[in-house]
This record gives sequence, structure tokens and C-alpha cells, in this order.
Amino acid sequence: MKKDLNAKLTRGTQRTLDAFFDAMMTLLAEKSFADISVNELCERAGYPRATFYNYFEDRDDLLTYCWIALSRQTDSADLAAVDSSRRVDVALDSMADLLESNTALLHTVLANNPPEGPLFTSLHRFIESNARRLMLTCVDRDRFDLPADLIADHYANTVMLVLDWAYLRGHTLTRAQLHDYAHTLLRGVE
Repeated sequence: MKKDLNAKLTRGTQRTLDAFFDAMMTLLAEKSFADISVNELCERAGYPRATFYNYFEDRDDLLTYCWIALSRQTDSADLAAVDSSRRVDVALDSMADLLESNTALLHTVLANNPPEGPLFTSLHRFIESNARRLMLTCVDRDRFDLPADLIADHYANTVMLVLDWAYLRGHTLTRAQLHDYAHTLLRGVE
């Protein structure tokens, strides 16, 4: 992304980002990501291609921005302040909140995109990197004689696996079941 999202954004910049976000979500509700062109996005957003390329490298970059914008709608967990026995649950809940708060949009968008397609790949990558970032901030280094990065990857992959199963593949689970599945997988299925 060509704009620093951590910096204070002007109203004009935010308006432009919102327009491209809305254009992408509207088009994704109608067709697959692979069938959406930059020209269509610009037409829907009401901005010229030059503006698009001032903000984004390509369609994938805009899609990543859309995931970031959606994730900012939910509270991010501060896992370092959470008891170590509850960290996986809190991280899982934070990600589940994101998916649940956008259920209708998610179902519409996923209906037009195959599970092996670029949209699913992008969403997986985003959720997994978010989970990894969350887990890396709170890995209990005293409990394991392994590199923190490796532990964070393992936890993030497990969180992603459970979220994928429940939300992207359509298996309805309660929060208690989500937690149970994650803890069982982290302990190791015997």
C-alpha cells in the first residue's frame, strides 16, 4: 500500500480509500475477484486510474487494504496483558469477532469466489498474519525450548485452521467449541 495507514489520514485520503473499499466490496458481491478489473474499480469508485495507482500497487493491494479496513472495525486484543492460559482463546475470539461482524458480506463475497481462488488465498494470508502478529506479542517463552517465531507460527496456523473450518468452510461452532478445537489441536490429536 502506498499510503501509510498508521499516519493521520486527511479527510480526502480517507474519502478516497472508502470509495475504493466500497467499490471493491460491491463488485465482490457481484462477481469473482479474478473478474474485477482496475477500470471497473475506478468507475465504481468515481476516480481515475491515476488516483487508484497513487494509493495501490494493484487489485491485490486494494484487497489487502479491504481486509485491514474490516479488521479495524473490531477491537484488537492486547494478548500480553492476558493470562497465558487464555491467550489462544482471546486471539481466536478477536478473529472470530471480525468474521462474525461481517458475516453477511463474507457469505456474499465468498459465494462468488472459489475456495482455491485468489480471494480466499488473500483472506487466509491476512488472517494468518494477523494471528501470527497477535501470538508473537505474547508467546510464553519460558514454557518452551523453541524459537518464539516458530511457536507463534504454530499457534497462528492452528488458529487459522479452526477459523477456516468454522467460518470459511461453513461448520457452525460455538465459541466454546472453537476454543476446544484449538486447544485439542495445539495439544496434539492422539
